[in-house]
Amino acid sequence: MQMIVRLPFPDATMFPNRKNGRFWAATNKIKEIQKDEAYWLTKKAGVFTEPEGNIPLSLLFLTPDKRHRDTDNMLAAAKHILDGMAEALGVNDKRFKPLLIDWAHGTDRNGALVVGVNVHVMSFQEIA
Repeated sequence: MQMIVRLPFPDATMFPNRKNGRFWAATNKIKEIQKDEAYWLTKKAGVFTEPEGNIPLSLLFLTPDKRHRDTDNMLAAAKHILDGMAEALGVNDKRFKPLLIDWAHGTDRNGALVVGVNVHVMSFQEIA
């Protein structure tokens, strides 16, 4: 089954370059919020049935501004979002492979993370 889920852009405090040196409790509430949002938005997107095997994900980060961000930091910042998606889909997140990661400057000032499950989301124009 294919599914596209539009999620909030990861909170700035979740980026590894911003949270280094912070005590884990300082970001724990944000992690919970992001995971919960991802869970409910994934549930809302539809029913998913993939009984076994890998589940390819396409992650398109739509940045809220024109600043450059490292792709690996964006993936790390989205960890709890992907955990929430896995929980909603009823799968272990180790099945999320391969991961295709891209980013573009979005038109939404809050940004977004668009996740294609079993579908390749290549550009902002495809989901607009």
